[in-house]
Amino acid sequence: MGFITKINRFLLQRTVRKSKIPLKIWHQSIAQMPLMQRYTNRQKMQLRLLAGQVLNQKSIQPVNGFYLNDIMRITIATQAAILLFGFENPEQDSGLTWIRNWQHILVYPTPFHNGRKTTFNTQGLMGSWGGFESGETHYQGGIIINWQDDQPHPLRKHANQVLLHEMAHKLDMLDGDTNGHPPLHSNMSQQVWFDVFSQAFEQLNAQLNHGIKTTINPYAATNPAEFFAVTTEYFFEAPRVLKRAFPNVYHQLALFYRQDFL
Repeated sequence: MGFITKINRFLLQRTVRKSKIPLKIWHQSIAQMPLMQRYTNRQKMQLRLLAGQVLNQKSIQPVNGFYLNDIMRITIATQAAILLFGFENPEQDSGLTWIRNWQHILVYPTPFHNGRKTTFNTQGLMGSWGGFESGETHYQGGIIINWQDDQPHPLRKHANQVLLHEMAHKLDMLDGDTNGHPPLHSNMSQQVWFDVFSQAFEQLNAQLNHGIKTTINPYAATNPAEFFAVTTEYFFEAPRVLKRAFPNVYHQLALFYRQDFL
């Protein structure tokens, strides 16, 4: 390990020590999170440290008169830590480098209106959609979620992880395009990722076109970016469902998130 790397790790470890979540409230928080139950005790302690770093570096703010107590804030930070967990590497930078393109999470109490109007172009195709959203993110700015949909719930075969969905979009944006193709690790193949996700996306759309009930949320068929975000939700909440529907997609996500729950 080089000198500069050692200095960076020292500074990071000092920050980690300062941002530790107190054990009592940590246990109260994760007791309500079924997503946490698949991790070992050692991994939970690592997630505690990572969630503390998220709280220390990112702002989690309620809007529309909503109130977030400490357990709710810790829950949201821990959801973020779950997605980032596999990115942690003691010899390299923290997993937080993967969320460098946003600084805050705004939390509405319930689904919120996106402030847009529904418009159509001259060909009759929808140009923009105005309505209520569970979550939203853009190139510029942070992440927006609503607590009603994001709060912990029993694991279901129809995955619904609002924050993880929006964080997946932010990962996708790191290379400048929102196309379902985030920056990959050096041991992954760009071509394999493209082929696997393209084939699965086309398969899902073909099922819808033929009136076949889909295994995963049909919203994934909207575009490749939404396919990546929705399959991320399934990877973490309903991995067996995803692997049964799209085994190659599951494998690529396991390589990308560096976690495997099956």
